[in-house]
Amino acid sequence: MTKKIENLVSFPVNAQRNSFFGALSSILLYRNAYTEDTPFFCGKYQRNCIRCGNCGDEPFINKQHLKIYQYLITITGCAYFWIDKEIGNSFDKPYIPDEFSETALDRLSLALYASGYRYESMNKNTEANVLFDRIKLSIEEKHPVLIKLSLGDLWAVVTGYDDDKNLPYLMKSRRSPQLDKDWYNKLTNMVFITDQYDSMISLSESLGHMIHHLNTSSRNKLEQKIYQKLETEPDGRKLGKWLNQLNGLAIETRWHASECYRNTLVPMLDDDKCKKILLEASDLHLHFHDQAWKVWAFLGVTPQTFYGVPRNINELLDKSSTRAELKSLFQELFTIDRQVSHLLQECLALL
Repeated sequence: MTKKIENLVSFPVNAQRNSFFGALSSILLYRNAYTEDTPFFCGKYQRNCIRCGNCGDEPFINKQHLKIYQYLITITGCAYFWIDKEIGNSFDKPYIPDEFSETALDRLSLALYASGYRYESMNKNTEANVLFDRIKLSIEEKHPVLIKLSLGDLWAVVTGYDDDKNLPYLMKSRRSPQLDKDWYNKLTNMVFITDQYDSMISLSESLGHMIHHLNTSSRNKLEQKIYQKLETEPDGRKLGKWLNQLNGLAIETRWHASECYRNTLVPMLDDDKCKKILLEASDLHLHFHDQAWKVWAFLGVTPQTFYGVPRNINELLDKSSTRAELKSLFQELFTIDRQVSHLLQECLALL
């Protein structure tokens, strides 16, 4: 017998490089019963969408997926990292409001707490047949399952099962659900999203977490390392690839944070001054995004290079003027993060 949950939105939607938040957003979109008719708040015009057509004809359900993704990556603080590994390989440290991790090890527990859901986590300490029976039970209850596979930080969604073959259907990044014969061998963790909390995370808690991740000690060390490498690193290709990795992550995630502020956080507020502060922070992150594109320009990175450094990167970074411009741009990016932190603290003080 085959049983499937149909019509889950696949991921990524738009710029979503993080498969954890992509997979989780697909599950929450389904669990919260979003449809094409669910109202969508337009941050650009600060009103519910009237389908004016200015943002194209992308389905509403995809926009809702992106909105959930942006909210979760922002309030967990992961939108403020410069390096992927800062997010941490572990993920399910219990969320304790008064304890913060510089590597966001509590991103699963915090993301689900913020979404209003409890969860149970299982791994290969549980036998395959027991896990499969639990998968079947979840699917029969129409609850998709979050699964982490062994290849790096690769996450997927269990959307169904085939009882005759004893195999689950897995929806992975950029792929429709397919039976996976090797699911148990690759398994790291399996997350069953269960019942709902009576109350969800407060905006004050969210802002506190965001502020923390904009002010970690590792951030200051990284900033100084960037300036030092721009002044002393002789290998242009090595330097260019490193700077591109930093810029590539930050340019995407700060855009997500900007959209989260104006699409999701602002509508949560009644205080007009707080709304104005968050919209100002949103504009700063958009400026960050624009300046990060200038970093790419100096590195010769374009869509035509598939966002990798070009062959002539050594020549580009052999010029002292180019390195000086890059240093100035990175200084501005770090300054913007500090300015946003101050604005968030100002908003928090008003709540």
